[in-house]
Formats: sequence, C-alpha cells, structure tokens
Amino acid sequence: MTDEPSAPESGSPAGRGQRLAGHIFEVALFALTLGVGWVVWFLRTARTGQTPAKAFLGLRVVGSDGRPASLGQMAVRDIGLKVLVFVLLDVLLLSMEVEGGVDLAFAGVAAWLVAAAWCVWDGERQCLWDKVVGTRVVMA
Repeated sequence: MTDEPSAPESGSPAGRGQRLAGHIFEVALFALTLGVGWVVWFLRTARTGQTPAKAFLGLRVVGSDGRPASLGQMAVRDIGLKVLVFVLLDVLLLSMEVEGGVDLAFAGVAAWLVAAAWCVWDGERQCLWDKVVGTRVVMA
C-alpha cells in the first residue's frame, strides 16, 4: 500500500474545486472567443456531454443513468439556463428603475454566481442548472 492518493476513477463526481475552476475557465473561454468560438467548440463537444472547459479539464456531464448528457440536455443546461435565463434576468433588472438610484445590474450576476456556486455546498455537487436538467458532472 502506498501513501500516494490514487487517481479519481472515471465517472466519479468532479470535485468542488474542479467545478468552480470549470466555471471560471468557461467564462474566460467565452470572453476570449467573443462567444462565437465557444459556441462552435460547444457544438463539437456537447454530443459527448462536454463543454469546451470540461473537455479541457477532463470532466463530463452525465444524466441520471450515468451516460453522457444528450445534446438537448447540454443545450438546455448550458445555453438555455446558464446564458439565456441570466441574460434575460439582467435585461429585466436593468430596465427597472429603482428610486434612490440603486443599480440592479449586479443582481443578475449575483444570481448567476449563486447558481454556479451551488455545487460547493450541495451534497450531490450539482449546480442549480444540473438540478433542473437532471445532470451531474463527473471525471471523464
């Protein structure tokens, strides 16, 4: 027996740090490619249950049956929930005028950060969009 930690098994849940690193890396890739490169890369990797950052980090999104998430699940999870819902929330909040000059622009970003960080304290390590779609992130 050795004192060295063993490598995680394929299919084992991704660690909380890996999940957060994935979020940060995903945002950075999206920004660096102005969204266009990310979408093209996403369309290539989503069929295997991966996003660009997850492919790079060796992670995979799987459904409740343990198989890679479908293209539909990935589209709903990563484009519908992660992007469109929060963009619409930001647009809605920005259109609201609050007496006293309080800027609500940060509220949509704060909501996204809470949804993304949910995996840190969730026992199943699922972010809110994983809970909605019924997916989880594992080692590829």
